Amino acid sequence: MRIIPSEISNNTRSQAERSVFAALKAIPDDESVALHSVHLPRHRRKRVGEIDFVVIMPDLLLFIEVKGGQVQQRDGKWYYGPPGREDGPKESPFAQANGGMHEFDREIGVLVGNLRDHGVPSGYLVITPDVDIPRTTEFEPQQYLSATAYDGGRGLAQGIERATRFWSAQNRWARTPVSAALRKRMLEAVRPDFDLVPNLHSRLTHLEAAFERLTDEQLARLDDLESNARLIWTGGAGTGKTFLAAEAARRKSTTGSVLFTCASTTLATHMRQVLADHAVTVLPFERLDEVGNRTFDYLIVDEAQDLMTLDRLGVLENLVSGGLDEGRWIFMLDQNNQVLTPDAYDPEAWEYLRPLGMPYGPMRRNCRNTVQIVKQVHRYTGADLGVASAGEGEPVRFDDARTPQEEATALDSYVSELVREGVSLRDITVLSASGKWETSSARFSQRAGKIERFADVVGTDRTKHRLTWSSVSDFKGHENRVVCLIDLDPDHLKGRLDTLYVAWTRARAQLWIACGPDTRHMLKDLGMAVLMREEGLR
Repeated sequence: MRIIPSEISNNTRSQAERSVFAALKAIPDDESVALHSVHLPRHRRKRVGEIDFVVIMPDLLLFIEVKGGQVQQRDGKWYYGPPGREDGPKESPFAQANGGMHEFDREIGVLVGNLRDHGVPSGYLVITPDVDIPRTTEFEPQQYLSATAYDGGRGLAQGIERATRFWSAQNRWARTPVSAALRKRMLEAVRPDFDLVPNLHSRLTHLEAAFERLTDEQLARLDDLESNARLIWTGGAGTGKTFLAAEAARRKSTTGSVLFTCASTTLATHMRQVLADHAVTVLPFERLDEVGNRTFDYLIVDEAQDLMTLDRLGVLENLVSGGLDEGRWIFMLDQNNQVLTPDAYDPEAWEYLRPLGMPYGPMRRNCRNTVQIVKQVHRYTGADLGVASAGEGEPVRFDDARTPQEEATALDSYVSELVREGVSLRDITVLSASGKWETSSARFSQRAGKIERFADVVGTDRTKHRLTWSSVSDFKGHENRVVCLIDLDPDHLKGRLDTLYVAWTRARAQLWIACGPDTRHMLKDLGMAVLMREEGLR
């Protein structure tokens, strides 16, 4: 049976849930899908509601409540946990399962329509993998799977079949089998509103991501982890490569040692914090000598286009068991014009690596940038960022500024406008095309004394209420809701579109650019060059 997520989180401490997770996964059923740890956004009797497992089957929507360890009932009250450290009193597991079932039915009904009207039957099953609860009037035998019947997981399929027959008779209005199309709609409705996999709200707290909600394309890529030892994922900026790299690292860390590396020191610092609760070694490429002669079971390389030389691949070769030919690894790379240092990308290295892994790409679903930003990047660079799925936003804004002082004044005016509209300063990053604070126009800003340097605060909590300033190279791999690009002069655009590409694609929702007259002329020429190139290809 397919289960989401395909690997159980390290945060799941319950051995009983882990046992049921493995038992569900082992059931030979290609039609059903099990969802682990489904969080309800609202619950009528609780601040937070959670269902251990939701199983979407052709004949039943089944809710599974798992109670591991010792279960006690005293004076009609239920307690869970070892003697002397019982957790309770609480409601019975049957009442919990029943309550979760009705709350889920109500929530999903808002999204796909009343389940009864669709003829979808539902029911619950309580499992106690470690103990046998004596028969009471509170439940029917078909609603419960004891430790004896569960038999270490071997009896789970039979228990589900028995529960399905029981609940099918109870739901007399059911019309089964439920169509595959409706089951798919139910699954897709659950994803955005329920915590099906450890998501980026809880882990990427310092990088607010527009692609928190897994797209079908991304889910399919994660499924590739199961069957392919060596993967190459390609896609433009904003297609979720870093998110997928982090999720892959988490999943693989449950079965072996993992090394996560990239060229950017700031990105490595951030990912070290993101993966702090998992057994993953995170280092920028320049510090890989710190691992000594150690080799890892799995290698994950993000922004791999910045490390695409034969010498660098040779270093990586020695860090993964089996080498690049037979080891297990993932390379994430963007083949658009994103390389900040041209000598970092060697086409011969790419031709060497490409046949060694299973390719996928380019990923087509851009889940970071608005439609306006995607179109603007393509207009001036010709880069393909995929299909924007983050939705419509404000037009990209260009403000005129002839001197650094005028640029700082324009920046202050725009930031003040955003603050008045309720935007937090922490949601705004000022990117400098020159990358030098000493010559940046930001020094003339009225907020200069309170601007945080991104390289100094990445991976800390110091950016909570501060405007951040960064060079383009240091902000590569990161993003923010609003990006303001300053210090842009024509020299940055001559023969080099990579800085422009990286800077503009860091903005999730709004992009503001300060331009002098010469820069505007250069941008116009770039746009005409892209247009003529595309016309020539038709």
